[in-house]
Amino acid sequence: MSTESAQRWGSTLDSVVVYAQGAVCRRLARGIVPPDGRVRVTGLPRSLDPGSLRVRVLGAPGIRVTEARVDVEAEPLGTGTTDELRREVDRLRDEHAAAQGRRDRQLSLIEEVRALHPVPPARKREDPHRRTPVDAWLELADFVDERLAGLHTRLVELEEALHHVEHELTVAADRLARASTDAPSAYVETTVCAVLTLGGADDAEVELEYGVPGAVWVPTYRLTHRQGDGAGRLVLRASVAQRTGEDWTGVRIALATADLRRRTDLPRLRSIRIGRRQPAPAPSGWREPPAGLADLFTGYEAAGPRPATTAAPAAVGVGSATVGAAGDFASTAVVSGPVPPPPPLPAPQGYGGPAAAAPAPGAAYGPAPTSFGGEMAAFAQPAPSRPAGRARTGGSSFAGA
Repeated sequence: MSTESAQRWGSTLDSVVVYAQGAVCRRLARGIVPPDGRVRVTGLPRSLDPGSLRVRVLGAPGIRVTEARVDVEAEPLGTGTTDELRREVDRLRDEHAAAQGRRDRQLSLIEEVRALHPVPPARKREDPHRRTPVDAWLELADFVDERLAGLHTRLVELEEALHHVEHELTVAADRLARASTDAPSAYVETTVCAVLTLGGADDAEVELEYGVPGAVWVPTYRLTHRQGDGAGRLVLRASVAQRTGEDWTGVRIALATADLRRRTDLPRLRSIRIGRRQPAPAPSGWREPPAGLADLFTGYEAAGPRPATTAAPAAVGVGSATVGAAGDFASTAVVSGPVPPPPPLPAPQGYGGPAAAAPAPGAAYGPAPTSFGGEMAAFAQPAPSRPAGRARTGGSSFAGA
């Protein structure tokens, strides 16, 4: 269904809350909900924030708002402005002519009353002189004065009405003269309205709340204190300025120092405990583990157990003793156990590179352990030959038992 066929409701501005920057306006609209529930509320300003529109139903629990959005309409400017001004000028001219006619009739009536005066009857020559009726003359004079006072009071009222109509006629004629030669700056007029969808068919009243920029208020403080008094009087006066495109005359206005565009959240209240005061618990250092932590050792567990190592045959070591200086000897013992694996081979060298150092003989298996009191006898090595003619000082080699 198009929005043009929706029923139109007029709205009136009810209250305004002015913040440090901007304002929140509330409008009321009332009408009968059509069967399709589509309603178009008019009268909204063009400066409103579309995202701040809020609508609720007042005093009708069976009706609820299912949709609320802002719609902008574009209509051509009315070309009948000059005709309306011309009709207004014609009407004021008729009123001016009628007021002027009433004033002229009042002036003529005053002249008629003012012309009243006593006229004595004509006396013949043979008639004697008559006595002047002074009382009648005085009564006539009092009547004329009283009548003229009332007529002049009415004349003042008629002249004021005539001056008022003349002023309105002058203003309307000037407006018509200006509008006849003034070209419109725009040919399209835009209006903002709210399109609502209400659930239920009944008489309903809705409240529209929206925010508008272009409004600000400034506080002014006045402190009154007399010398010698222990107290004073502080008066707060607010100066409100707005350029929202709405008329705030006769509207309830409230003031707030908060920032309308700043988000505010309610504080988190703690539970109340009865008892001695206890220090606040220290914040915990626990943090939620990162995602994917359970799959960290998946590859390790999928590899399975390591293969078992086979025991090497026991090796028998042969000890030896070397004869040195007098009283010096060395002995070896048999050591059994697993043979350590050989060291890894050196990495192959490139052509022209330095040759790797060769390991010392027997260094691959480490030094032979030395123990005294071994069970296996060591074989003595023959001493080196000495030159003949030099007696032997006495040294012998033997195998330790």
